[in-house]
This record gives sequence, C-alpha cells and structure tokens, in this order.
Amino acid sequence: MFTSVNATSNVPDPVIKEVLIIGTKEEKQRLPGSAIQISAEDLSKQSYSDLNQIVSSVPGVYVREEDGYGLRPNIGIRGATSDRSQKITLMEDGVLIAPAPYTAPAAYYITNASRLYALEVLKGPSAIQSGPHTVGGAINLVTRPVPKEDFNEIDLTFGSDGYQKIAATSAYVGDNIGVLLEGLRYGSDGFKELDGGGDSGFTRNDVNIKTQWTPETDLLQTLTIKLGFADEDANETYLGLTDDDFSASPERRYAGSQLDRFQSQHRQIHLSHLLYLKDGLELSTKLYRNEYHRSWNKIGGFIDGPKVQDVLNQPGAYTSAYRILQGLQDSVVGDFTDLTIDVTDNDREYSSQGIQFDITKNADLFGFQHSVKLGLRYHQDDVRRRHQTRSYLMRAQNLVSDGIARPLKTNNYAQTDAFAVWLSNDISWSSWTLNVGVRHEDISGSVDDKLAGTLLENTQSITAPGLGLHRQLTENLGFLAGIYVGFSPSGPGKSGAESEESVNVEYGFRYLADDFSGELIAFKSDYDNLLGRCRASDSDCQVGQEFSGGNAEVSGVELTAQGQYELNDAFLLTSQLNYTYSESKFKSTFFSQFSQWGLVSKGDELPYIPKHTSSLKFGMESDQWGLDIAVKYQHGMRETPGSSVSGDGLHTDNLTTIDVSAVWFTNKDIDIKLLVRNITDESAIVSHRPYGARPNLPRTLLAQVKLRF
Repeated sequence: MFTSVNATSNVPDPVIKEVLIIGTKEEKQRLPGSAIQISAEDLSKQSYSDLNQIVSSVPGVYVREEDGYGLRPNIGIRGATSDRSQKITLMEDGVLIAPAPYTAPAAYYITNASRLYALEVLKGPSAIQSGPHTVGGAINLVTRPVPKEDFNEIDLTFGSDGYQKIAATSAYVGDNIGVLLEGLRYGSDGFKELDGGGDSGFTRNDVNIKTQWTPETDLLQTLTIKLGFADEDANETYLGLTDDDFSASPERRYAGSQLDRFQSQHRQIHLSHLLYLKDGLELSTKLYRNEYHRSWNKIGGFIDGPKVQDVLNQPGAYTSAYRILQGLQDSVVGDFTDLTIDVTDNDREYSSQGIQFDITKNADLFGFQHSVKLGLRYHQDDVRRRHQTRSYLMRAQNLVSDGIARPLKTNNYAQTDAFAVWLSNDISWSSWTLNVGVRHEDISGSVDDKLAGTLLENTQSITAPGLGLHRQLTENLGFLAGIYVGFSPSGPGKSGAESEESVNVEYGFRYLADDFSGELIAFKSDYDNLLGRCRASDSDCQVGQEFSGGNAEVSGVELTAQGQYELNDAFLLTSQLNYTYSESKFKSTFFSQFSQWGLVSKGDELPYIPKHTSSLKFGMESDQWGLDIAVKYQHGMRETPGSSVSGDGLHTDNLTTIDVSAVWFTNKDIDIKLLVRNITDESAIVSHRPYGARPNLPRTLLAQVKLRF
C-alpha cells in the first residue's frame, strides 16, 4: 500500500524532513500536484532488488527492461524518454545521484534498490523543485535513516541461477549521536546461456556508513554524514538475438559477446545539516560529491562490416556476419568473408559535486496561511570518455585478437557548471490551496574533443513557472489541477542546440481516508522541442550528439487506488490497483539521422511509450504469516515511430508477470520468506535495443531469511 513514510514511528522527524520532498500524509492530501510515496512496508513485501520492478507499479511511469536484473534501469515519466533514465531527475536522499546529471545524464549508476527505505515519485508542478530534468518528473530514492535505538539485522537470500544476496545492517545510538553501518553483496550466475560456454552473471558490493549528530543546543539541529562505496562486475552485453532465435531460445547469448564485461566503482560523500530557527523557519544545507568510474568492454559491431542492428533484423541478407556472431563460422582474413569484430572498451570517469540550500518559512499573513520554500543549488559535473577499440577474429567459437593496434574511437572531456534557484509558495485558505512556483537555471558547459582538436562551449538559461491548485471538496475528496513549464537541458558544448521544453498540464481528483485512498488524474505534455541523444549503441552519430524531434505531444490518464480491510482481529487484507493510459504523437513530418526516429510522419506515435500499463496487488497478513501477489502488465511498445494499428516496425511484446511472496514470522526476530518472480515463466521481447531482441527475467525462485537482534 502507498503510505506516507513519515508515519513510520521509529524514525526521528528531523531525519525524515531532511530527505523527503512530498511531506506528511496530511500535507499530501492538500498537495496541489500529483506525487506518490512508496513506504518501507510496501518495499519489503516483494523485496525487489530491481528498481524497474518497484517503479513499474507507479502510475505515469514507463519502464524498458534491458538485462532482467535492473542493473541499468530505463525509466521514463509521462512521455519523457525512458532511455537510460536520462530525462528524469534522479536523487538519493534529495541529492542528485546520476553520474553527471547535466553533462551526461544517462544513469549507468543508480542506488541499489536493496538499500531503499522509501521512494518518492514527483510529477506535475511539484517536479520543478527537483531539476534539472522536469519534463516528466523526479524520483527520490530514500535510504535507511539512523534509527532511534540500537539495531542489528542480517538478510540472507538464495535462489535460482545462483542468485545470492547478503545484507547486514548495524546501528549504534547514543544520547545525541547515532551510527548506521550497512553492507550489501548480491549477484547471480545469470540466466542467459552463452554459446560455447561462459559466465553471464554479475556481482555487486555496497558499503555505507551514516552518522547522525543532534547537538544539545538552544536551536534544534541535526548533522548527517553519509559515506558510501559501491562496485559492480557484470558479464553483461548489449548484444541480443534475432526474433527467430528468441522464439526458439530466449535465454541464448551469441558467442560474439563472450568478452563483454561491465566493471564500475562508485564513491560518495554527502553532508546534510538541518536547522530549525524561530518562527517556523527551517534551513537545510546539503554538500555532496560523487565519483564514478566504469569500464564497459563490449561488442560494438564489425570494424568494416555491416551494423549489428541490420544483421539481426535481416540475418538472411548478412549470412556470414550472422554466423560469425553465433560462432558458427570463422573470420577469414583476406577473403570477402573477412568480418573483424569490434570490441570497444567504453571507459568513462564521472564526477559530480555541489551545495544546495533549502529554506522553508511557514507564516500567517493577511488571513492566509503561507508555506514559502526557497531553494538554491550550485552544481558541477563532468565526464572523461576514452573509448578504445580492439579487433578480434572468430576462431572455433572463440574471439582471438588480430594483433592490430586501433586508434581511440572517442577521447573527450565534457563539463558543466549550473546554478539553480527555485521559489514556491503554498497559499492556503479555507478549503483551497494555491501553489505558485518558479525555477530558474543558468548552465554553462564545454566539450574538449581530443581527437578533433576542438573546444566547444555553450550557455543555457531557463525560467520555468508553475501553478498548482487544490480544493478540498469534502473531508476525504479533493480536486487538483496544475500547469508548469518542463525543462531538460541540452548537453554541454552544443552550440545552437536548444534545450527540451514542454508545457505540462494535469487535473483530477484525490480521495484520502484511513482505509482507502485513490487518485484519478489526466495529464498532457506538449513538447516545444523534443530532444534525442545519441548513445554508444546508436548508429551513425557521435556519443552525446543531440537531435531535435520538433513538437510532440503525450497525454493520458492515471488511476491509483489502494485499501486495507480488517477481516477480523486476526487478518488484514490489502489491495492496490494502478493503471495508466497514454497516447503520443509527433506534430510534424521530418527526417532525422537519429536512429531511434528516422523518417517521421505527422501523427506518428513516439517510441517506447506503452498505451496501457497496470499493476494489481493483493495481500493478506496475520501475526504469523503474510502473502502478497503482484500482477503487472505492460502493453507492447513501438521502438520506431509509426501510426498503424498493426504495429509495423520494431516493437516489444505484451508482457504480464505474476510475482508471489509468502512470509512466515517465526518470532519477532526471524522472518522466513519464499519468493517467486514471474511464476508463469512468461517470456517476451522487452526491447530490440541496444542490439537485438532481449528477454525479461524468467521464473526465479528465492528463499530469504531475515534475522534481527
């Protein structure tokens, strides 16, 4: 059930107020905009380690799966592209967490979902406080706060395909200081079978320490210091399958991907200070730095041959290349069948740092209640790209280096400086709440291309207003409406490139009672300049290059309803329904070199926006056991623009999955849980990108034991 995280009794109020954006249940009721909180209780029911699976049950959120485990989630909100979650604002405890949110916003790093204590999704006018990417919305990933008393917990999970998770948490709490230490290691042998044998699994490690100090001063204040280290080693690939091979064996992997490997390290230090001044004035200060280094060694195609996408789309037209990818044919040097495989190490180093202030003032003025919020942030981020190509020949189903030294494919350094300020005022009187807000950003960036010997610089400036209204019609029922200007900056050094802007409208009803709540909201996003950004997997473009899609429109309806019912003194029944209907269209005809668009006709639908998504959850719980069933459906998505009903061109399949969780509370210190993911073993093509058809996670069995002491 969606609940307010603030209702959790063992969390100090200062800590909650410091990391949450939406607020308390009472504040949510009168919020002049749509937003969702997922509580710790709801997160624990299915114990997902895949962020895709968590957010896919939020209305208005679209997900494109890639690897089955959610290692690199693709999340979009209300039409903002889901491609590597680059068009939404991602935060951890209210701090920007993508590797370089302005310079290179593709989220190759994201907070491990197993560490989450709560999650917030902001849409509508409330999104403008959490830029830079506000065209769709924002996601705030809330980590476990320091508790009020000593706490120790061990979580052991084992399952199919060698899956294992070991998580340990320990907290020491003194009179005015608390320390929380968390360790996490999880991974799998992988569910894909590599032709010729080999590893397709992954391992992730995560260590975090959070210290909270509440000094004994006249003014209440809290200082929190968070240090974190995470790494990953995954034998993951961009290479998928032809549709025919997928139908025969969806869990197959071609021999051409045997050298593919993703390695990364992430370091962070976040300092947060919350100070309660007099007369309802609060000051929150956050100082942060994140460092991220990744090396993704992966197949990029053929050195002088056809594109991998073309080979997999038309294997009959590229027989030799197709057979070499499978390892069924050797590369022959000097012959017309000479197809040398490009394996490029996409090596990148990111950093992001900044300081932000949030000031809140509550006051009564001229008979109205005002809640004024002012936010300021100075932020810097950068990325250093060094993509080194190496060439290999297929020999007896093994890739063998041809010994030829190849030049760097990419060698550049890009950076961005950004100053942002936002101001909002919630004005309340009687049953009305009016929100007036504005966000302003000044952004300057540059790209130093070492190969081309060029230095490109640019500046951007945007002032984006927003207006929200809420009217409480009855004790439980309210009406809300809002309009705001959405914004997503173009990349650094893009001289003459316009940022992505949209006018977003929403309106609907919210019902909130003790045992039942729900929302019905219509939305529309009118894009003035839709931007597409080239990634390493796109053809005929440079990494980071941007393309304009002109005017576009996305509209839809969101429905969410949840309730809980006490059947008797022993049993509690919970239910939750979420549904989103979406429509999209380009509003002009054009031809784009961006491979995800190509030739577009006026009225064509946008790629990767499903018409229907829904989730239905049922739960029953007693003092001794609990059962939770989650049914999720996502309609097939276009992967290229089009308008015909038949779904011509590349598209994903309809996908329905059922997850089941059964827990036995043996005593107050031990929980035993059995989990089944995708219990019907439904198999579907969830994407043809980056290269070829890719599968969802097959049926997976997990056993979890959680010990507290």
